[in-house]
Amino acid sequence: MGMRRVVLMTVIFVSAVFFAQGISVRMDPIVVSKTVSPGTSFSYEIFLENDSEFDPITLKAMVMDVTETVDGAYDLRDPGSTKYSIARWVRVEPDTITVQPKETKTVIVTVNVPRGVSGGLYGAIAFEIQGPQTPETQRPAEEGAYGEVEFKYRMASFLEVVLSGTRQRVEAFPAYFKVERSDDIPSIRMQIGDGALVFTLGVLNRSNVHIVTKGTLTIKTKEGRTIAKMPLGGGRGVILPESTVNMRTITRRFFPPGEYVARAVVDYGGRRPIVAETLFTITTERVETGEEERETGPVMITVDPVNIEIKAVPGSYRSEIVKISNLGEETLQVKGKILPLAYDLYGDLLPEEERGTPPDWIKLTPSSFTLKPGQSRNVRIAVRIPKDFTGGYYADVLFRTGGSLQAETGTNLLVFSGKDEDITREASADIVYEIKEDGIYADIVFENTGNYHLMPTVTFGLNRITPQQVTDEGLIIPEKVESLIQEEISSTAPVLPRTKRIFSVFIPVILEEGEYELLARCDYGRSPIVLKKSFHIEGRNGE
Repeated sequence: MGMRRVVLMTVIFVSAVFFAQGISVRMDPIVVSKTVSPGTSFSYEIFLENDSEFDPITLKAMVMDVTETVDGAYDLRDPGSTKYSIARWVRVEPDTITVQPKETKTVIVTVNVPRGVSGGLYGAIAFEIQGPQTPETQRPAEEGAYGEVEFKYRMASFLEVVLSGTRQRVEAFPAYFKVERSDDIPSIRMQIGDGALVFTLGVLNRSNVHIVTKGTLTIKTKEGRTIAKMPLGGGRGVILPESTVNMRTITRRFFPPGEYVARAVVDYGGRRPIVAETLFTITTERVETGEEERETGPVMITVDPVNIEIKAVPGSYRSEIVKISNLGEETLQVKGKILPLAYDLYGDLLPEEERGTPPDWIKLTPSSFTLKPGQSRNVRIAVRIPKDFTGGYYADVLFRTGGSLQAETGTNLLVFSGKDEDITREASADIVYEIKEDGIYADIVFENTGNYHLMPTVTFGLNRITPQQVTDEGLIIPEKVESLIQEEISSTAPVLPRTKRIFSVFIPVILEEGEYELLARCDYGRSPIVLKKSFHIEGRNGE
């Protein structure tokens, strides 16, 4: 469900310095992320600084494609070679630039996104050093006539563009889940030595846009007792479309010999998180998992529809069909289970042990079945509402796979017992914010005060206010409102009756002295709630 802090800024300013054979070049930014509409044009600058004391540097700019490795690194590829290439719509001026010692120059990148494209587009502006000194950080060129290998030194500024208002398919699946000792992984052993446990979840992004992941790893005994909970992943957490990237946790925590369950939960912006489990056994000398026995492919199970709404009077019977599909290449054993539906303040599903027991008036048929690769199966969800029950009831209908890599997905069952006139859609909201050196942190707290679930959409904005002015000549200049940013955040999980949901945003911006206004509009099916908070900045960034 994953409604963590949403970063409302188009450019991530992270500089990089590249060194080779006395050459030192600083480049900024290293990543540019934009959300734009199809048919939009925009431009931005890349700054190039020559740190050399004596030598000028000539750089040639090239627009290239990017792919992502399992370690999360971006690799340069020929332009137009990927399905999500932005290269054909990017222009760099000038394409060749000479930077004198201790000088900084800029190139202008212009992007013209045509209409008719959707999802995400990705690429890089690569800079190759020209002249006799041509060391390379990306890859060696072909062997020369005298058996020498020519190297070309390249650095890159990466471009990530998401097209708003278009069809965005957001799907990700667990590809593998490994538990190993650091002794057996040379690259990790060199860094931290022997004796650590390494948990690695491979996440496959089948979306048409990049995803941003945030994971949690929980270790339990076979009997279900939690003994450790740790973050899973690292870095920016970005996974490009069609890429599989490792999310990893390394720990030196001691686990006595025995059988354990590793459970990974990864938020990635989809309507439900990735949930994967694997069994592993600790002995005095090794770690054993099912993954070692047989190499399995990604577990790709989907459920349609994602929400089932039933309105009926007490004592009535209703049933709905959900379709369970196996998009992977492995035969799956699937079991269904019903749990109460419950979320925390950020829209994440609560652990099973905190949700209680489900009612006996909801049934699944069949509750267990086999799915071959490419096969789908219809499952009937039958609801017989008790005669004495009125109001809303919310269930989480889970479907879990067996095998060494176990995954789960599900659908939300939203039941209201009563007549339409018995439904009350009511809500309240507030905005809390804090201004820090690196930007503005804000929380919009939305509370469902009615008796029916709500799917709010929050539009967040920041305005700069120029007050009315009167010139010495008596001319009145009216108040001016300048919109600095506006972003929409949609709820991926329903806000249940008598619960709260926090929508958190972070704006990494330095504000000049002046008057500002934070705004939030919460749309939830009735008249929207509009919130405004005014504040004044004294000096630069409040200083």
